[in-house]
Amino acid sequence: MAQGSFAKKGMRFVLPIILIVGMILWLTGAFRRGRVPPGEIPSEGRPATGVEPYRVVRVQGPILSEAVGTVQPEFQIALSPRVSAQVVEMRVRAGQRVRKDDVLVRLDSRDLAARVAQAKETLHRAQAIRDLAASDFRRDQPLVEKAVIPRSEFDQTEMRLRTAEADLLHAQEALREAEVALSYTEIRSPTTGVVIDRLSDVGDLAIPGKPLLTMYEENHLWLEAQVREQEASLLRIGETYTVKIEATGDTMQSKLVEIVPSADPASRTVTARMALPRTEGLYPGMFGRVSIPLRVTSRLLIPQKALLQVGQLTFVDVIANETLHRRSIQTGERMDDRVEVLSGLAEGELVALPPPEGWNP
Repeated sequence: MAQGSFAKKGMRFVLPIILIVGMILWLTGAFRRGRVPPGEIPSEGRPATGVEPYRVVRVQGPILSEAVGTVQPEFQIALSPRVSAQVVEMRVRAGQRVRKDDVLVRLDSRDLAARVAQAKETLHRAQAIRDLAASDFRRDQPLVEKAVIPRSEFDQTEMRLRTAEADLLHAQEALREAEVALSYTEIRSPTTGVVIDRLSDVGDLAIPGKPLLTMYEENHLWLEAQVREQEASLLRIGETYTVKIEATGDTMQSKLVEIVPSADPASRTVTARMALPRTEGLYPGMFGRVSIPLRVTSRLLIPQKALLQVGQLTFVDVIANETLHRRSIQTGERMDDRVEVLSGLAEGELVALPPPEGWNP
């Protein structure tokens, strides 16, 4: 009985161990049949007939960093009235091109026109008084020389002439001032440019200091780019950099004209301003990028037309022994019609331009 009990207890411990070992062997595939031994399976090729070969080359080129920015006008003008009056005519709209001295806004001029008329009447009266005083002076001058009239009486005549002449000058200045104020009721364009926005309309009260519209000079736009402070020291005023405007797709060469000598403590960037050439469809507020060369390095480049995109993977067809083999590669920066190869190709290998259609090995 003792031996039987001992055997039962032993089986309780041995049986679970046997089950665990068996399960491990099953999971590792010890009981499977017909397994393929590890190794590389060569991919099926395709004859490299009728394709254009391109040899992968390593070229020297700069490493570029991009700084983003916004197109801004170099000169933005806010037109405000110099007199208080009601707006009676608004001749422009947002986006309209205007020439220098074009009338943009007209204000109510009736009060100022009445002041001009009053100033003219005052001037006519002052001229009449001056003419009378001059006549008295010419009459009394020979009389005082002959001692016909006392000197004190002639002095009074001369004083009336000098006073009349001063009043005449004052009336002339008052008329010019009234005419200038009247001219302020016509707001003209100070330069040739484009209207950004109208900030007032007919019937509104124009007040000095309150803008009626804003405009900018069309030929004076620049890109305000935020450059990382560690890269700002590489910039040189007067040098040319490549700028790309995302909205229009235009790529242009722009000269660096200003670097703000202060860094933003929040973004750790420095503002650089690139003068933009005149480009159709370019407006303030558009998004742009400027390329900043950092250093020169060598890289593998192939034409972009050699690439075949399948989902998130990029392939090329490599030519070896007059046979095409499709290979996955990793690409980097794109430069014009070429792209950098980070891995998957070696210098000197041949790729097909473009990859053959209808072949998916």
